[in-house]
Amino acid sequence: MHILIVEGSQVDASSWSAALALEGHRVSRVSSGAEALHEAKGAAPDLVLIGATAHDTDRLQMVRAMKESVPPAFLPVMMLCSNDDPGARVAALRAGADDCLARPCHLPELTARVAALLRIKSLHDGLQLEKAELERLSMTDALTGAFNRRYFQIRIEEEVERSRRHGNPLSLLLLDLDRFKRVNDRHGHDAGDAALRATASLLTAQLRRVDVCTRWGGEEFAIIMPNTPRAGALCVAERILQALRAMEIALPAPRVAERAGTFSITASIGLSCFSSRDGAGLASELMRAADAALYQAKALGRDRACVSWKTPRRAAATRASWGRPLPIAG
Repeated sequence: MHILIVEGSQVDASSWSAALALEGHRVSRVSSGAEALHEAKGAAPDLVLIGATAHDTDRLQMVRAMKESVPPAFLPVMMLCSNDDPGARVAALRAGADDCLARPCHLPELTARVAALLRIKSLHDGLQLEKAELERLSMTDALTGAFNRRYFQIRIEEEVERSRRHGNPLSLLLLDLDRFKRVNDRHGHDAGDAALRATASLLTAQLRRVDVCTRWGGEEFAIIMPNTPRAGALCVAERILQALRAMEIALPAPRVAERAGTFSITASIGLSCFSSRDGAGLASELMRAADAALYQAKALGRDRACVSWKTPRRAAATRASWGRPLPIAG
């Protein structure tokens, strides 16, 4: 473990360092609070050991600042205060120190207390990792690795509000794989799963890092494209359609009387968009407009993209105006 010592006395710092090094720790030392805060905000140490003199208010302020600088990580802080000033130890604990020891200290006790704090840190870090993994799993589709519907619902509300606040355009693509049931019936559900995974990977490759690709459900994907006007989203939709047509998906395993090989898929896309010029509506309206455009793409023969040419709020007025087919090359 990396232990940072903050101490002005070279003699005390050397004895503490030697005792901790014998326990296998890597020890570094600074003498000022400013240096210590700089270290904590960068490659944070695993524990900070601070030497304080009587009524050392600067050290107490440093403890408070250090504790505020590294959340949500747990950075254990131990203070060594004057043996004849129990009030200083109380003040150190109230300032945020996790442990306090009188100085001059008994070195075996120092190393034992450090070990105890590091065990607590290890448990805390493990819980944080488990929490992060649970959060990731709660937002991720297990089959495709894309974000799931729950995450979509959170992000679409955020992006609509951001678009309304800053006046940036926002586009939404709904993609549905064509005749997906035939894939399952002809090649088996393993092939259908492979198609969904391949589609998710293709979408990730075609989209920007700021775009949000989610599996909406079944064979349908929803893509949020922040700061993207209608024309830009249409170009992306065409590129996705072309890439899907060119993609060959390997059959996971041959079925009876069937040779191993590949198969291909196509998709239909519905697109909706709003901007500050149009007057941003609700996330639900944006979703309904994209869904209606997707329905139009299916009705016009699939393997194409249709776009809602009206704003989401006004699109509800007339179903006939919701979709317009894009020309498909080839």
